[in-house]
Amino acid sequence: MKAICKEAQSFDKEALEYGLSEDILLENAGATLALLVRKEAKKKQKKTGKKAKILFLLGGGNNAADGLVAMRHLKHCKAYKLGFKENTTYTKQEAILKNYGFEFMQKEPHFNAYDVIVDCILGTGAKRNLDERTAQILQKANKSKAVKIACDIPTALGQKLCFKADITLCMGVYKELVLEDFAKDFVGKLYLANLGHKFKAKSFLLQKKDFQGIQRKKNSHKGDFGHIYIAANASAGSLAGLGALHFGAGLVSLLAPESFSPLLMLKKDLSNEANAVALGMGLENLELLRNEILKNIPLVLDANCFSSKDILLHLHRKDVVITPHPKEFSRLWQLCFNEILAVDELQKNRFMYARKFAEQYECVLVLKGANTLIAYKEKIFVVNIGNEALAKGGSGDVLSGMIATLLAAGFKAHKAAKNAVLAHALVAKKFKGNPNSFTALKLIKGLQCL
Repeated sequence: MKAICKEAQSFDKEALEYGLSEDILLENAGATLALLVRKEAKKKQKKTGKKAKILFLLGGGNNAADGLVAMRHLKHCKAYKLGFKENTTYTKQEAILKNYGFEFMQKEPHFNAYDVIVDCILGTGAKRNLDERTAQILQKANKSKAVKIACDIPTALGQKLCFKADITLCMGVYKELVLEDFAKDFVGKLYLANLGHKFKAKSFLLQKKDFQGIQRKKNSHKGDFGHIYIAANASAGSLAGLGALHFGAGLVSLLAPESFSPLLMLKKDLSNEANAVALGMGLENLELLRNEILKNIPLVLDANCFSSKDILLHLHRKDVVITPHPKEFSRLWQLCFNEILAVDELQKNRFMYARKFAEQYECVLVLKGANTLIAYKEKIFVVNIGNEALAKGGSGDVLSGMIATLLAAGFKAHKAAKNAVLAHALVAKKFKGNPNSFTALKLIKGLQCL
């Protein structure tokens, strides 16, 4: 897991409290940025057979100061200043660079002449709207075929026009802003620069190595891995059930009139023998939410559940996982807080709304999206390795079955959610075909590769 913080200032303040100076943090940041730029420049050089040309775009704050340090390490590069007000950190590093004989460009560069463009204009602390000149510079840079690298965060991320990076090098810790759903198309590949300080975080980015699934002993039987009940319509329930079986469930029963698989048992009524229940996928009659049996069984609540007030009966339970997509979460928000939450507003501030929900309710929230959030108590976990292949009907049904599998196997609700979401994303990441051809059935089949 990698730490996430709300703002860069939180990381900097904590590092300074430990005795690390701003100069040390800055030097580590710039040196790491230089290594990344040099690596990408060499890749370009191998392709073209010519020495790669590197261009830095500079503002006047700490973000630009990181760039100045990187330029000192690189030596052979160009830099263009956009004319922003310069702070003392920047002016100090510029003076050092000039002592080495570096000269800044006086005329606006021809962006197509460069192989690598590094964005060091504005950092996470900048709230200003782009002026016309900066907007024009970003438009020209974005059109370039150069490899585009953002220092810490792409300039103006979250605005209509921003720097569109191929790579973003986050300094010291990942920032929440680069992990919002809307950022996915603008940050490119995310890398982390180690600045010498380990941040005490409450939010974390999950990685492949964090995955833990069911471990089967040689001397075991189907009852050791739980009996899952799925309350859904036939199609969604079949997908959830097959997802559960392929993820390690011992037995799966479907509360539906029919099934699309002989591997799933059909049941008419809920039973105390269930070790976990997944409920809501395509289910029109939600009276089951009031069934007394559910009070003692771990639950996964999905889909149609978020349109029923009866879901409120289960949100204060630690053994319940809810899995809304943004539109469903907006409906749930109105039920819980009696206020309208537009999907667009949610998508701009997913961390904030997930955190506020988790402060009020004890269940585990899985807020699905390009970067799925798992929130419970004061903690948030993020899975960003999924891709557009998962944007298909049925993917969420499979996920519900997977979470229920781990609940039935004895995983705590937050661990079941984290590991199932991570596995779900890993399958999509491993898929080598056209993402348009990915389906829930291929997702289920892909579970065998974990």
